[in-house]
Amino acid sequence: MSENPLNNPMPMAIAAFSGDTRDALKLELEKFFQLPASDFASIQQKARLTRDAFTPQAPCRLTLLLDPEADMAAQKETIRVRLQNAAEHQWAEKGIYFAEDDGPGRIGFVFPGQGSQYVQMGADLVNRLPESKAILEQADAAFDKENKLSAIIFPEPAADKEEQGIQEERLRQTDVAQPAIGVVSLVMLSAMARFSVFPDAACGHSYGELTALHAAGRMCREDFFRLSVARGRYMGEAGKQENDPGAMLAVKAPIDDIPRLIAEHGLDIILANRNSPDQGVISGPTSDIEKMQGIFKANHIRAIKLPVAAAFHSRLVASAARPFQDAIQSAIFYHSDIPVYSNTTGRPYPADESSAKSLLGQHLMNPVHFIDDIEAMYADGVDTFIEVGPKTVLTGLIRAILKGRTHTAIALDASSGRRSGVRDLAAALAHLAAAGHSVDLTAWA
Repeated sequence: MSENPLNNPMPMAIAAFSGDTRDALKLELEKFFQLPASDFASIQQKARLTRDAFTPQAPCRLTLLLDPEADMAAQKETIRVRLQNAAEHQWAEKGIYFAEDDGPGRIGFVFPGQGSQYVQMGADLVNRLPESKAILEQADAAFDKENKLSAIIFPEPAADKEEQGIQEERLRQTDVAQPAIGVVSLVMLSAMARFSVFPDAACGHSYGELTALHAAGRMCREDFFRLSVARGRYMGEAGKQENDPGAMLAVKAPIDDIPRLIAEHGLDIILANRNSPDQGVISGPTSDIEKMQGIFKANHIRAIKLPVAAAFHSRLVASAARPFQDAIQSAIFYHSDIPVYSNTTGRPYPADESSAKSLLGQHLMNPVHFIDDIEAMYADGVDTFIEVGPKTVLTGLIRAILKGRTHTAIALDASSGRRSGVRDLAAALAHLAAAGHSVDLTAWA
């Protein structure tokens, strides 16, 4: 096997243990902690041996993150105490992941949309995955031959706060944000493939539905980037039209109360995003959105105006939907056994190419039923959701939607860039392996 390029500047190791019983697992752990290790290179070698012997199908599984600063004595004590509690069949604490069950259900990949972008997102993985070069080059070619998309995502360090603000604002523009998020999502998708983690189902939030279609094999990378760029540009242009492009408002309230309040005041507003049981987004003409913001305030409901170009997922972006529909026609939709759940219907995309294109073409003007997507995926056996892309927005929504039900929600960018992206990836892989999913841990450096 070729050397894996995922080498953290602060080295990171994954140790993995499995057994038919807790006693067998404890024996493997005891052997590991008793082996001498004079330096971190020795610890890495010890960890590599555990990964080679790990069996994800075993009834008891435990994975452990290690770095040069790790207090292994404290980790050992944490494991000893937690394993004494026979009632705890699954837990995670301080880089330690344990599960004792018959194994998990299916894996669903979820892909974020506009709003999750930030400067330098995914930089650690981009710098370490050789696959990233081809992904960035293809995105740059689709975006603008004169102004590289990659240079906007990964600019030179800002000289001061003013320049930093300019960089962030440029990335926030709709024409840039959407394909930029797509680039980083595809880099993270390639990281998952490197460790043989693949989805059984997929969905996205708004723009992320395009990424989900590509991840499931419904469209090639060339069409994905072409449509990502087209979608972002058409939606950005919709915000520059002479008449009012509209606005959007994020609302923190029981989801079924939001349309009721709108109806009571007769405003030209729709519930554009059904995100979670207590969070939605409304779209409409700017004057009506401002009136609704006052109504929410009077009812002690938190509502925040979103920095977007137009009232997305409403009739006000019809000018963007029409050319996007035309752009879709030249794409090829392939057959796939991986279902992609539609924001519009809450059900998988149709297999028929013409029907699939029609559904995607209407996506810009129709509300995002993210709650329905997650509920349908869960009903169809998906109990592990992996957010493949920047930040953790969807992970939080999924936890709210499935609150009180057994599930696992993991973000590949769990720290949103505040710590090493390689560590975030290691944590995600360790969590998945402990849960019993098939992960090629031997591919970790």
